[in-house]
Amino acid sequence: MNRTKIILGLSILLLGFSCQKQIKKPILPMASFNGIWADRNNANFKNCYTIYSEIGDSIHMGHYIEFKGQPFFESGSGIIKGDSIIYHVDVIRPIPSWGPDGGTHYLKLSKDKNMLTGIFITDSGNKGPLVFKRR
Repeated sequence: MNRTKIILGLSILLLGFSCQKQIKKPILPMASFNGIWADRNNANFKNCYTIYSEIGDSIHMGHYIEFKGQPFFESGSGIIKGDSIIYHVDVIRPIPSWGPDGGTHYLKLSKDKNMLTGIFITDSGNKGPLVFKRR
């Protein structure tokens, strides 16, 4: 009987310490990609915007730019992994000199949560940098 009370008491004590450790752990804010972002490019680019929407661990996006006056639009979806997003895009309105290739974007959120930086790789293997700033 006493042995059962001691085991029960120790179990409750250990459970209490376990709960305290859970409470004291700092909760890190989740990365948020939702919203409107602007491309950071050169003078050949105008009206460049990307809109991201999160649903669970999925990311969905639409991307509009004007390159030397020519409109371009792509849309895509993918996954969120911590402070990074990876998604495939399909080109809806291509720029003829760029071709119709879709591709994959790999982006990481900055520590201040206001920049996304990374790369794109087209389906045909072209690649380059991507930089978006939160608006």
